[in-house]
Amino acid sequence: MQTGPRTTQGKAASSMNAMSHGLTSAKVVLPDENLADFQHLRHSLLKEHRPDTKTEKLLVEEMAAAHWRLQRVRRRQDQAFESDTLDPKLLAILLRYETSYQRTFHKSLETLKKLQHERLAQAKPPFVSQKAEQAAFFAMMDELTAPPKPNVEDIEEPDAA
Repeated sequence: MQTGPRTTQGKAASSMNAMSHGLTSAKVVLPDENLADFQHLRHSLLKEHRPDTKTEKLLVEEMAAAHWRLQRVRRRQDQAFESDTLDPKLLAILLRYETSYQRTFHKSLETLKKLQHERLAQAKPPFVSQKAEQAAFFAMMDELTAPPKPNVEDIEEPDAA
């Protein structure tokens, strides 16, 4: 009676037995892919989009994963077309995942930009035109340079004689 692999290495290897294309893997970076390349992509997107909140960071992470997986799909498509026989089922699956990953990337990017725009709009004071700023400045200067207004209570009334 076989109970399957017992070592950590054996379990890791057998977990990949059913993987034919890796498109449904929970892991973003597969064992045959370069983790450093993914980390570079991820870092570049974080640097470019500068997420400020947890949600924004999650959206950038989702963009990185979607783009990485999209590149995997495109490599598998190239392999399928280089094969002696084209497998229409495989091509249909690849096209479906390509579309899905593209949509995920663009939807995450769109949502990220919207959130960042809203956050920045809340942080900035409303736009004041240059003419309005100048008018306010000159009004303030007029108040500062004008002679003091006399207080009515300080004015002595002439003696009624």
